[in-house]
Amino acid sequence: MSQQERSSSFLHHTVTGALHHPVQSAIVLLFITAVVTRVITGLQYRATVSNQPPGNSPRTVPILPYWIPWIGHAINFAAGGTAFLTAAARSLGGNGSIYALWMANSKHNVVTVPSLAKQILMDRSSPITMEDFIYHVMKTFWGDGGAIKAIDPALLWGNIHGVLSGMLRESFVTTAIKVTVDMVQDRTWNLVSGAASPVDQSIWERQGSVEILSQGKSDGDFVAEASLMPLIRYFVGDIATTVLFGKDFMENNPNIMPDLWEMDTRFNLFLAGAPSWFPGMGGPAKARERIIQAIDEHHQALFKYLDGQDPGSRWSDMSDVSSVIVDRAREFKAAGSSPRGWATGNGAILWAMNINANAVVFWMVWYVFSTPSLLQEIRREIAPHVRFHQPAATGLPIKEQPKLEIDVAALWTKCPLLKGAFFEAMRLEAPSMSYKMVEDDFVVYEDEKDARSLGKKEPQSWLLKKGELICIPHGVHQSDEKYFRDPERFDPRRFWAKESQAEKGQNGHVNGEAEDDAEIRVEYKTMKVWGGGKQMCKGKTFAEREVVLFGAAIIMQWDIEPVNNGGKWVHPGRIVGAGAMNPKKDVRVRMKRREGW
Repeated sequence: MSQQERSSSFLHHTVTGALHHPVQSAIVLLFITAVVTRVITGLQYRATVSNQPPGNSPRTVPILPYWIPWIGHAINFAAGGTAFLTAAARSLGGNGSIYALWMANSKHNVVTVPSLAKQILMDRSSPITMEDFIYHVMKTFWGDGGAIKAIDPALLWGNIHGVLSGMLRESFVTTAIKVTVDMVQDRTWNLVSGAASPVDQSIWERQGSVEILSQGKSDGDFVAEASLMPLIRYFVGDIATTVLFGKDFMENNPNIMPDLWEMDTRFNLFLAGAPSWFPGMGGPAKARERIIQAIDEHHQALFKYLDGQDPGSRWSDMSDVSSVIVDRAREFKAAGSSPRGWATGNGAILWAMNINANAVVFWMVWYVFSTPSLLQEIRREIAPHVRFHQPAATGLPIKEQPKLEIDVAALWTKCPLLKGAFFEAMRLEAPSMSYKMVEDDFVVYEDEKDARSLGKKEPQSWLLKKGELICIPHGVHQSDEKYFRDPERFDPRRFWAKESQAEKGQNGHVNGEAEDDAEIRVEYKTMKVWGGGKQMCKGKTFAEREVVLFGAAIIMQWDIEPVNNGGKWVHPGRIVGAGAMNPKKDVRVRMKRREGW
């Protein structure tokens, strides 16, 4: 038999076998494709690394090897998030300051060191944008059906988006924080109310599975058990959402928070384009539709209210809707947005305001109570600014409940230990990401400090090309021992800024004060949890005050101890979300009120 005949016979045999065993053949084909892809991309990675120009000439960011064509690293990224990106960076050693992934047929440059991140986030001349990424989030996560992208870009990124800048202004922050403080002062006493029946409990008590162990003869003897994360998350969420959308919105939509959290659990899968029929996506997709419907109904009533019409019996008072939501609703309507556009657009604000801060309050409380000495220190520090107020006796059979009196400005400026605990909770449990698209070719430069930390002789630079994406996973930096010594340890003092020697006078004095009495500054340093520059998180200022406010109130009003693990605080593990981490295990606690201090 000739060579040609043998080849023809082999081909005939292969085709015939494939037709008779299609499933096995498909598996073999996929396996061969994956192996070939891995070999080729591995060789391409080595070639890119070995052929870099000498000195500090701009380099090409190498793409890590992958197994699946087109999809590339998408599955690993969706499943592993920051943990996957951290492992990749650590495995690259000195080459880990920037590397690239291939996902959905596009190049994603992953930046892990502060000097590169600072240039990208803070330099307003850098040719980057978040617009395409936001369109993608609105289409996949919020299911807007293209409603946001259909709005005139000049109006969307001008008038509509510009409203959010108002959240950074003192006028909004002062008003929003005042309303929040009033609610926290009144409600913290009833974080656990004492009602035994779920019918009589608040939503945060029901979600926290509160059980009353002892009513006691006095409030000091009152004891209850609760699941700490949902208790705090819904307590914070109920107040924050009321501040944003008004009390009628929360009364008409008591399940809006559970729907928001259910939707958030599948953020990565939504972003990857998983359909509603995909396993585990049905519930979150339905929750999303309920949220959109609730916000649309609220806005339809709001428009009537603003026009002087009757918004309906379900909306008796819309005067407490925040200026941000009112102004954005007006701008959406003026821009000709469809109802789904304004409902998803302001739904994104609702989500962003709850997804980080609520969980960070839980983690801050968890870490403070898990360290008894720190708990006592923080209580001494904040006691002058969080006071217990016992109403005077009125002689009536029903006594007015105690409340707190809180100076939130002093908590932020005069309590470095509390503030440091907040920053440290963010560092450990809020591994956020910043995503940008490159609008034009430009070069990013590493500084000498970052180069030395990676063992390089000199800093390097890289060329980022138009159309590529930039991912800055802040959690990779926040867990890097080169920048944060003993990174797994909770240390609220690591963000305390030390006065420089140049500021010191004679005899160890600082700015005319004794060194021990000098004012302590608490700074984020190289941490960029809020992003930066023109695209910094617009809710930053409000969220910062919100977290220290809730944290201080709960720390001062309640004694909390764990029920399980022999009464010891054991880290519950982490579940990756879109914002701050959620605890993997339920943290069941026993709670008692503190009557005064």
